[in-house]
Amino acid sequence: MNGFVTDLSNEYLDVPQTLPNIMAERFLPTEDPVLEQVLTWTVERDARDVRRLLEWLPQARSSRERQALLDRVRDLLDELEQAMSALDELV
Repeated sequence: MNGFVTDLSNEYLDVPQTLPNIMAERFLPTEDPVLEQVLTWTVERDARDVRRLLEWLPQARSSRERQALLDRVRDLLDELEQAMSALDELV
């Protein structure tokens, strides 16, 4: 798959192989390590949930179900963006 394959849960996605290595470890600990752990967990969970919802989208039985799935994806993407921004702001 174009050198962009990453194995996640025995399924393949077209993403650059370097993508999992983008998040580098910090040289110094943050002022709030618990917050950092919570935000990291939120990013991972929301990304996993968005992927799952998008996988369900083709099987939606009605336009109402599709809209509900898309609305939830948008909410999760907003939360994901906020968590990533908060991670960037940690010192």
